[in-house]
Amino acid sequence: MKTRLSGMSTTTTTTMVQEDSGIHVGISPDLPSAANHTAALMFDRYRQWLDHDRLLAWGTYKQQYFTIAIGGGNTLKALYNTWLDEYARSIDWLGRVRFFFLEDSTGEAGWESPEQSLRVNFLQPLAERLSHGRGSNALRRKLKLTRSASPAEVVEAFIQRLCHPIDLTPAQQALRHNKPRRALALAQQEQARYQALICGHLGATMSFHQIFSGVGKDGSLGALSPYAPQLEETAPTTTLLKQPQGALRIALNRGVFTHAECIHLMVAGTLKLKALGRLEMEEATPFEQTVMETPLRLLRETWEIANKVYLFADEQALHFDETIFEYRAKGQRIQNKAETRLGDEDNGVHALLLHGFLGLFSFANLLVRLPSSWTVSALHRGSRAKFLPREEIFPHYALAVRKAILRNWRQGRPTPVAGHSIAGVIMDHLLLSLLPDEDSKPLPYERLDRDDRDLVDALRTAGMVHLATWSPADGPNTGENIKSLVSHWRNETALDYGGFEQTYQVDRQGKLNPVHAETIARSNEDIAGLQRFLQRKIARPLINSLNLGVRALLNSTTVQHRLLNADMPYALRLVGSRLLRTVSMYGLTREIEAALCNPAQYQRRHLKALDILIAYDIPWLSVIHSDDFLVSARRHREEFEYLASARMLKEGVNHPDQLSATIRHIAIERSDEDLPIDPLNPHLLIMATNHEGNRMARQITAAMTRFVNENLARAIARGDISSLASVERWQRKTQRKGKSRKVA
Repeated sequence: MKTRLSGMSTTTTTTMVQEDSGIHVGISPDLPSAANHTAALMFDRYRQWLDHDRLLAWGTYKQQYFTIAIGGGNTLKALYNTWLDEYARSIDWLGRVRFFFLEDSTGEAGWESPEQSLRVNFLQPLAERLSHGRGSNALRRKLKLTRSASPAEVVEAFIQRLCHPIDLTPAQQALRHNKPRRALALAQQEQARYQALICGHLGATMSFHQIFSGVGKDGSLGALSPYAPQLEETAPTTTLLKQPQGALRIALNRGVFTHAECIHLMVAGTLKLKALGRLEMEEATPFEQTVMETPLRLLRETWEIANKVYLFADEQALHFDETIFEYRAKGQRIQNKAETRLGDEDNGVHALLLHGFLGLFSFANLLVRLPSSWTVSALHRGSRAKFLPREEIFPHYALAVRKAILRNWRQGRPTPVAGHSIAGVIMDHLLLSLLPDEDSKPLPYERLDRDDRDLVDALRTAGMVHLATWSPADGPNTGENIKSLVSHWRNETALDYGGFEQTYQVDRQGKLNPVHAETIARSNEDIAGLQRFLQRKIARPLINSLNLGVRALLNSTTVQHRLLNADMPYALRLVGSRLLRTVSMYGLTREIEAALCNPAQYQRRHLKALDILIAYDIPWLSVIHSDDFLVSARRHREEFEYLASARMLKEGVNHPDQLSATIRHIAIERSDEDLPIDPLNPHLLIMATNHEGNRMARQITAAMTRFVNENLARAIARGDISSLASVERWQRKTQRKGKSRKVA
C-alpha cells in the first residue's frame, strides 16, 4: 500500500504495509518523517469525515466535531510540529476539532501532562499563528471576545474551546496538604465527571474518531503498563490508577482504545523493538496473558481492532541491543558483535542468524517476528576477516559462529543457527570443522573430541536453517536467469527464474554430483579481473572512497524519497542508516572473491557438508522462494530429496515425517500470477517490506518456530535438555489446533 502525504510542501510517497494481523505499519528514516506520515493520514481521515462520514456519525457532537484523544510523551511533539508547519490553516481546528486526553496525573517524578504538552507545543503557537496580522480580530470574533481582549486572553480562550482536560488540581492540592483520602475522593469525582462528559458527547462506547499515542519500551500504552489490573477491564470507561509515592492518575482504559475508530501509534527511539515484536507475533501464550505482559498486545484482540491501528516507526525504533561474543584463537582475543533482541525466557532458545552478502541489519524482520521467548542475535562479520587471505575468510567466520554456539550450549541454551545467502558457505565450514581434514570422512560420534561432540549435540538439539543459502552451483544457474531476463527485454519472451532444469545427478554410490561441473569450475573466470584488482595497492582506498560516496548519497533526503517512491519493496532496508551506510564495500568484495575463487573446491565442500548432516543426525530446514533469481530453488529441492532419502534409509522409515531428526523443505510461491521484473526481491525475502514481503516473512518465522520447537521437544523427551515453558506452550497450542482440525 502506498500512501501519499497530502498537504506537504514537498509531496512524497511512503510505504504503509498492512500486516496479516490487520495492523498497518510504516517505517520512516527518522522521527520527523514518521510524524509527517502520521499527520498526512490524519488529514486524509479528517477530510473524509468532513466531506462524507460526519453526516452518518452517531450524535450531533461527532457530526460537528472531529474528536481526538491524545497521550503524552516526547514522540508526539514531532507530530505537533508537523501540524503547525503543514496543517495550521488547512484544518479548521477551532471550528471542527476537539481534544480529549488519554491520561493525566496529580504529579509524578518526570511526569509531563499530555494537556500541558499539547497546550505548549501546539495549541498556544497555533493560536498565535492564526492571530498573526489581520487574523487576530477574526479569531476574537469566533471566540466571542471583545476587541480589547489581550493576546494572552485570546490564546487561553482558544485553548479552552478546543480542549476537554482532566482536572486533577483539587486532588493535587489535597495531596500537598497530606490529605490522601480527600485526594482520592476528589480524583474519583473527577474520574466520574470525565467519563460522563465523554459518554455525553460520544455515547457509551466512548468511541473517538482518532487516538494518538506513543508506545513505551515495555509495551505500555497510555497509562496501561504491564500487569496493571485495569487491563482486565474491556468495556470502555475511565479508570483511576494509584501510582508510587501516592500519586493518582486518571486514564482512559483498554475498552476506549479498542472502540476507537482509528488509532495512530508513533514509535521512536531505541529499545522499542521488543514491544513491537510482541505486537507483531502470533503467540503460543494465552492472549490475555500476553496483554498483561505487553499491554500493546490488546490492539491485536481481533482482526477488526487491529485493522484500525496504524503504527508509524522511525528506523531508530528498529535498532537493537548489542551483544559481544568473545573468544581466543591463535593466541589472540577476538570479539564479534551481534544485533540482539533479548527473549523473555531465562536460559531459553538463543537463535543465531548469519547474514548474506549485504551484512548488517538484513534480519530486521526475523528479529522482530521470531517468538518473544527466544533471544535472537544477528552476528556481524567484524572487520578482521577482510584483511585475511581469501582462503581463511569463511573459516574465520565459521569459527566465530562455532564459539558462539558452544558458549550458549555450555550455558544450557539451545542454539538454532540460520543463514541467508552467502552465509550458506559459512554454515558449510561450520560443519566441515568437525572433520580432521577436508578429505576425511565423518568420524563416529564417540571418537569426536569434547568440543566437536558439544557442537554436534548443540546442532542436533536445535537444528540448522538455510534461508535461500548460496552454493557455487548457483553461479551458472544465475547466468541462465540473466539470459532469460535479457530475452524477455529484447524478445518479450516469458520470464523464468528457474535456471537449469537439473542441478545434480546421483551416482552408483548414491552420492550427488553436479550436472554442470565444468561450468561451475569455469565460473571463477568471471571474477579474474576482480582478483587482479584487489591485489593492487590502490584497491582498498579506492573502494573505501566509493563507500564514503554511497553513504553521502544516501544521506540525501531527495535520494531517500526517490528510492522510496520507486517500486522496490526492499528499498526501505537499503536507505537510512541501516544497511549500505554501515556495510564495508571492501569487505563485500573480499567475500565475493573468497566465495568464487575456487568454485569446484567449494562445491565439493558443500556436498561433504550434506553428508555430515546425515552422519550426525542434524535437523535441517530449507526455505527458499520458488522464483529466487540468485539461488536455485531446484537445487534446494534436490538437496532436500537427497538428505531425506539418505536419512530414511538410515532410519528404516518410509516418509520424511517419520524421521527422528527433521529434514524439511519449503518453497515459497509468489501470490501474483505474473512473475515481476524484480529479480532481487525473491532472494531478499527476509528483508522485504511490502505486503508480499511480509507474507513471506511470516511463512519463514512460522516454519522456523515449528522446526525449532519440534527439535527441542524431541531433545527434551530424550533427556538431552531441560524442559522449556515456551516449548510446552507451543505443544499445547499445536495439540489444540490439531483437535480443531480433526473435529472440522
